[in-house]
Amino acid sequence: MTRKRYLRFRLSYRVQHLIMLISFTVLAVTGLPQKYPDSGWAIALFKVMGGIEQARVLHHTAAVVLALISLYHVVDVGYQIFVLGAQPAILPTRKDLQDFVHALKYNLGLANHPPLFDRYTFAEKLEYLALVWGVLLMGVTGFIMWNPITVTTYLPGEFVPASKMAHGMEAILAVLAVLTWHSYFVHIRHFNKSMFTGYLDEEEMAEEHPLELERLKRGDVPSPPAPEERWRRARVYIPIATVFSLVMILGTWRFLTIEQTAITTLPTRAIVEEPYQPVALRELPTRPPVTPTPPPRVLTTPTPTPMPVTSHGVTGDLARCTMCHDVTGLIAPAPLDHKGWPESGCLDCHPAQGGKR
Repeated sequence: MTRKRYLRFRLSYRVQHLIMLISFTVLAVTGLPQKYPDSGWAIALFKVMGGIEQARVLHHTAAVVLALISLYHVVDVGYQIFVLGAQPAILPTRKDLQDFVHALKYNLGLANHPPLFDRYTFAEKLEYLALVWGVLLMGVTGFIMWNPITVTTYLPGEFVPASKMAHGMEAILAVLAVLTWHSYFVHIRHFNKSMFTGYLDEEEMAEEHPLELERLKRGDVPSPPAPEERWRRARVYIPIATVFSLVMILGTWRFLTIEQTAITTLPTRAIVEEPYQPVALRELPTRPPVTPTPPPRVLTTPTPTPMPVTSHGVTGDLARCTMCHDVTGLIAPAPLDHKGWPESGCLDCHPAQGGKR
């Protein structure tokens, strides 16, 4: 018996999801090793990718693809809402808060049944909003890291290291969210294939989205606008979307070519044939210390001071000399080396001027 299936995601959404899945995976595989370049697993991944420079090229390419597919998603969602009149069911409502409290009570055993969800559960809405926030944050911080000189022309330099930190931390948070939150709710708890096939059967709809199934069975489906109204809305929306897309595309191109000084987590390593080895210096001979030679001592015989005649009037009375010129005398004492000399020799060394004695 063939089960009845319900279309959940059209082809455009499935293609967007696939491209985003691939770009996100490439960004994670090429970006996280650059945050931890010295770890063993990062070095192994660099070898597989052909080196860190090749990893950077792949990372930048995946970033551009993610930016372009995000731009397409914004234009597509805008067309669905403004032209086709679709309801933005992915946005949170008060019922999502009630469902969260109900789910918490059910997990604690305080409620008899889980909450009944409509098209999207509160977990799916939170994950979608986290994706939007992550793309915006990674886009802004990536632009700052890619063009630091241009950015610091208008903003303080602190924005560059702050963006580098925020970019790395958000990358870790996004990868962990996918490996835990998304993997559990989409692949482990119940493998939901609707994003790949586009359809859920009636049993899966009754389990995951009973309120939406009930509406579909009642035929409570919004009617598309009339062709005239649809065309009138399109004539307004398409020019606006075209200008917006061109501005974003030109901005992305400018973003890629404005400068070539992207911030890197690991500097480029030069490839040399032989590692640098410092040259050992040859030990120079040391000169022996030079002992300064003292100047030769010149022994000279001092010239005795002649005795003045005008003030002394010496007549040969030697007692007068020792009265004034004894070693212990107070008036013009004799030098200390004269101590012990006989008085008879005073006039021999100090004759009166003019030869008189």
